[in-house]
Amino acid sequence: MAASCFTHPIDLIKVHLQTSKTRTGALQATRRIVQEMGIFGLYNGLTAALLRQGTYTMTRFAVYDIAKDYMRHADGSHLAGGEIALATLLSGAAGGIVGNPAEILNVRMQNDQSLPPYMRRNYKSAVHGLVAMVRDEGVRSLAIGLAPSLIRATLATASQFVSYDTFKEWLLNAGYPDSVSVHFAASFAAGLVATTVCSPADVIKSRTMAALRSQQSAVGAVLARPPSLWRTCSSIYRTEGLRAFFKGWIPSYVRLCPQLVITFIIYERLRKSYFAHYS
Repeated sequence: MAASCFTHPIDLIKVHLQTSKTRTGALQATRRIVQEMGIFGLYNGLTAALLRQGTYTMTRFAVYDIAKDYMRHADGSHLAGGEIALATLLSGAAGGIVGNPAEILNVRMQNDQSLPPYMRRNYKSAVHGLVAMVRDEGVRSLAIGLAPSLIRATLATASQFVSYDTFKEWLLNAGYPDSVSVHFAASFAAGLVATTVCSPADVIKSRTMAALRSQQSAVGAVLARPPSLWRTCSSIYRTEGLRAFFKGWIPSYVRLCPQLVITFIIYERLRKSYFAHYS
């Protein structure tokens, strides 16, 4: 959650780029947001981002550690590649399911100001958005975009956790002490891997969640059917090309890198102090 407070403006710009069907640069998107909403417009949807971190991220970390502890070898040897893959699969799926409602709110609240006034949802907070979604679209709306969200969550967990553990182990085996500098370097490198691996799924997820609307317009209620995963992919590729799946890569990395650094450093501190004490 602490990391989200620092990186939220970058995440907001990333969502604007991913949901835009025209070629727009990060600086241009930032300038438009500040001109229309002021500097605090860069923090639109912060409550949803914090809710997402409190559900999605915490679930991933908890399930990943529980799964690794459950599969730990009695002789203390390292887990096999298949065992690590299973742990990341379980933690990614759990995080994707638990965090999906907050993910929808996050995308919608960040993307709201790019819509025409009559199509905006105007969620005041994450709680208000949840109530409005269930009231206007039904409980099933909490599962909008669940398929791309699960794919993205699984890819994110695998690429972040496995690459972080791998880079960290390389550094420790090279003789570096288990310190903050090692955690910083490993998380920095993991951010590069995770951003590249997750970018296509992230674009599809953002498009799917932002496209669904249940609005009151001048002619009455407008309810859009959820686009299928295949239809979203084919539409992006057909109209914008392969490069569109990597829209917002730079702000994604600029956001994810410091977020992973902060997250993993805090996580390592907690694991060494609190978790080790109560294990």
